[in-house]
Amino acid sequence: MAGTEELLESPEAPGEGSEYPLPEQPAPLPQVPSYIAIIRIAAVLGMGLSLSFGLFIMLIGLRGVLIGVPIALLSVVFYGAMRLAERILLPPEALES
Repeated sequence: MAGTEELLESPEAPGEGSEYPLPEQPAPLPQVPSYIAIIRIAAVLGMGLSLSFGLFIMLIGLRGVLIGVPIALLSVVFYGAMRLAERILLPPEALES
């Protein structure tokens, strides 16, 4: 118990003179506008629903596969629309990460 009391009463600030210095703080992340968050949520919802509904329709049989594949590929359109909206609405500095 005596060892913990010594640690609590130590006058050094954390990272100062200690064996393990504190890591540097990372740069703050830029804030994303709320409309971009709404677009992302809608796109992810559309991707998930189109993929799941397309796979569900494919369970019908051969005709279901012919109908389900285009429905499942619609998720690529949702992803592309999300990226296009981000590219148009966000400044170029935010797209680098």
